[in-house]
Amino acid sequence: MTQIILKNQINQSMMDTLLLLFKTWNIEAEINATIATKKKVKKDTSLTLSVGLWEGRDINDKQLRDKAWGTGERLER
Repeated sequence: MTQIILKNQINQSMMDTLLLLFKTWNIEAEINATIATKKKVKKDTSLTLSVGLWEGRDINDKQLRDKAWGTGERLER
């Protein structure tokens, strides 16, 4: 058995033409339509722009914002 994988979606007319072509060459063919799904990878993006700068320190992005903009003080009032 030889397998042909079509990486792009094709319409029914194109599929019929391919099957007819195989049939004229006396090649038995069948269609197994599967839809490939991509897995979404969730990345931890906290402090990604400054990873080296804050490496080894016990601080997170919320604490940095609080210190930079004083958002924690405003929310406590």
